[in-house]
Amino acid sequence: MAVITRISAQQKNDERFNIFIQKGPKEEFAFSVDADVLIKFSLQKGMEIDEEEWESIIEEDQYRKAFNKALHYLSFRMRTAHEIEVYLVKKEVPESTIKRVLEKLSEYDFVNDQTFAKSLVRSRMNTSFKGPGMIRQELKKKGISNRNTEEALDQFSYEEQLEASITFIQKQFSSGKKRSEKEQKQRIAQQLQQKGYSWEVIEMAFQEAKISQSAEDEKEALLAHARKAHQKYKKYSGFEYESRMKKFLYSKGFDSGVISELLSGDELNDL
Repeated sequence: MAVITRISAQQKNDERFNIFIQKGPKEEFAFSVDADVLIKFSLQKGMEIDEEEWESIIEEDQYRKAFNKALHYLSFRMRTAHEIEVYLVKKEVPESTIKRVLEKLSEYDFVNDQTFAKSLVRSRMNTSFKGPGMIRQELKKKGISNRNTEEALDQFSYEEQLEASITFIQKQFSSGKKRSEKEQKQRIAQQLQQKGYSWEVIEMAFQEAKISQSAEDEKEALLAHARKAHQKYKKYSGFEYESRMKKFLYSKGFDSGVISELLSGDELNDL
């Protein structure tokens, strides 16, 4: 049994109080608590505290400190329950205390994974070209359940995915990039796939985007690649030279007929 001999506010934080007890002939510091814990346990000078009460007070103060840490963490932006759990684990908060903090935050609706998931999906739809696949992975990393993830992604309709894909295609495609139309389309399709759009959406988006490269720009792109290939393969001659040039240019998305026309014409002499 310990007796409280003094309670004093901390100099740097007047919301926390130092508790002193009598131990033998001397007074010594026992622990500190915040104002809410002080009030909850009605701590005051002369009060006797047994071991069980002592443990309850310390446990309650740990919870209050962890709860305040979580609130501070939430003050910057919305968080998932998983993010808060990871944060508190790094702060060395006991598992039982973390569970209690999350329950209270959920009760106040300060943490709501369903709301978070829907908000994140809307944000990505409005501010990025991320597709459902990439957003799904992002939600998974934040600890959102599959149910909440799929429910949130229902907001991203096929029509909206198609519209976003068309806009991305039109933004990325540009004549005069020294690439064939086919190569540009392949690169853009690959980018959309990496962003998490389905092939069904990508194929339809290309049909509706109505992009094309002018004959002049396609020819200029062919000549630009032919110059590079010529520097690489000019040490060869005859069939070997022609074969390597065709293979290289075909890999860049140019039509075999256009390639043959270039190789059989006089333009090669200017390379």
